[in-house]
Amino acid sequence: MAENGRPATNDASHPRLTPERIFSDPPLFGGLPQQAQFTPDGRAIAFLRSAADVRERLDLWRYDLERGSAEPWITGDHLDHEEHADTAAEAAERERKRQFNRGITEACFSDNGQLALLPVAGVGWVLELATGTLRAITPAGTRQTDLTFDPLGRYLSYVRAGDLYVTDIETGTEQRITHDEGEPWLNGSAEFIAQEEMHRFRGHWWSTSSRHLAYTRVDESVIPISQRLEFDADTLRVVAQRYPYAGGTNARVQLFVRDMTSGQLTEIHWASAEDDYLARAQWWHERLLVQVQSRDQRTLRLVSFAPDTGARSVLLEEHADHWVNLHDNCRVLDENSLLWTSERDGHAHLYRVSADGLHQITRGTGRVNKILWVDTRSVIVQGWFDTPTEQHAYRVDLTGATAPERLTHESGWHDVSVSADGTRLLDRVTSLSLPAALRLVPVAKERGDVITLAEERVTPDHPYARYLPAHQAAQLGTLRAEDGQLLHYRLTEPQGPRPEPGYPVIVHVYGGPGVQRVRNEWQPLTLQMLAQHGYGVLELDNRGSGNRGPAFEAPIHRRLGDIEVRDQLRGVEFLRTLEWVDGSRIGVMG
Repeated sequence: MAENGRPATNDASHPRLTPERIFSDPPLFGGLPQQAQFTPDGRAIAFLRSAADVRERLDLWRYDLERGSAEPWITGDHLDHEEHADTAAEAAERERKRQFNRGITEACFSDNGQLALLPVAGVGWVLELATGTLRAITPAGTRQTDLTFDPLGRYLSYVRAGDLYVTDIETGTEQRITHDEGEPWLNGSAEFIAQEEMHRFRGHWWSTSSRHLAYTRVDESVIPISQRLEFDADTLRVVAQRYPYAGGTNARVQLFVRDMTSGQLTEIHWASAEDDYLARAQWWHERLLVQVQSRDQRTLRLVSFAPDTGARSVLLEEHADHWVNLHDNCRVLDENSLLWTSERDGHAHLYRVSADGLHQITRGTGRVNKILWVDTRSVIVQGWFDTPTEQHAYRVDLTGATAPERLTHESGWHDVSVSADGTRLLDRVTSLSLPAALRLVPVAKERGDVITLAEERVTPDHPYARYLPAHQAAQLGTLRAEDGQLLHYRLTEPQGPRPEPGYPVIVHVYGGPGVQRVRNEWQPLTLQMLAQHGYGVLELDNRGSGNRGPAFEAPIHRRLGDIEVRDQLRGVEFLRTLEWVDGSRIGVMG
């Protein structure tokens, strides 16, 4: 489709995408600010942007909301000016976080709103927001991972060579917390399974008052060493790695709490069984909360621990016949209650957790995927209550007396963050007709109009403009599975002269837990390339796919290769009813 949505033609005279062009410079898309977030005072947007001279290097920028202009804040070459190789720990951290850039790859603000942390090449740089002073806090000549502020902005904690350290930001005095000297011990950092399979990327956590520091101590000696290949454009390397195989022994994870005032060390006996997973940890004021998942993943417990004695109290338990999905939606509401999402009624809904038990807040068809912001009366969440092919932000009354109020009205898929005062949204949106846009959205309509901060429209000078005449518009639709279950699909039909007896079609599949392919978002360029070269493309979310709830996901439990294949075959049957499809030439990729 063209910029205004008119049908395109598959005229051979129009340039068409190729693998070489998709993976060459300049990139066809990706010009929008990365990791955009409100500054603590709400007056600006901080974001990362590729440097003009080195695309792989990221710089920190600042967009002033009052002036309506952006300028470089801190450049990555200033902090990362030497050629270096990652340590094994740094390489593992980058791989788990899927970080492929250099320079300033993340920026984190302290809870007190006074500092920004810029971890670059293993060095912890701290920016004082009021003065603009930038200092390297970690010792010269050392490399760190897992850098974290304490809540009061007084300390910086990090892991070096498998041990946990804390540095006083004002004085620069470093304190060593553990003394295991590395391999096979790992302190204060998440082990492989926690990061790769459970998306827990942290291994130490500060209490609200900064008095207590909880950390994991991982023994990887029980994990066998395996050999794997690492390769790039020029080299091939054999790398030794402790890899936990399915059904084998996992790393042993201990949990400790250190009183940073007295030095007292308390072991927290968090596991109910030897092979339980430490799935999440956080603080609820001065009590440590731990989410403990059984190895069969059918039980999840939220447990509260006293930091000085280790005394435990089970706050809630989740059970499922298939598996319990992990989430990051345990949020402190006040000293007596928490917010939590649970799928216990068949949908991911919002609950209040207190001494009185669980009180359900949202109901009906839909999902709360992420809690974004909370105050004493309402909560802003991200999810869907209309169609699973779109994600929106909603305001929810904590009493549950009213239906969720949708805050993002533009059709598409929205990823949202919220200003500290809860009055504005920073909304990154995409759709089938919009590559991407970054918008400032008022929570209350009377506070003003939606403001576009950046938008990636395909204008005449855009890198994709020459391919726009050949662009093929994808369409969303639904069909019924053999048992009547509703299945969502995205279909791209090549345009132009139709060959006889029709176009070949590629069925692009994934179909596993936690992944959703069919969304109202800009189509991946590799699939668009197929369409521009005369192949239809069908994407269908079969049973087992994410974002639909337990009833849709659970049928694949202990039945892989059964119902999800039948759902995809239903998609093939649907294709063969279309007059433009050559039913004898349908391939599968994925």
